[in-house]
Amino acid sequence: MGYLHTFWNYLRSPKGRHDFMDYIRAAVILAAVMAIIRVMMDMLL
Repeated sequence: MGYLHTFWNYLRSPKGRHDFMDYIRAAVILAAVMAIIRVMMDMLL
């Protein structure tokens, strides 16, 4: 439970919000690249 409280406090800080948005952005980019590669592989095979 203490970890969740610490994590929540971190997310409420300006650095925590910025880092969290960076992680979300990276996850979206990774998913988009994987989807593009999948579509390209389906076209080739």
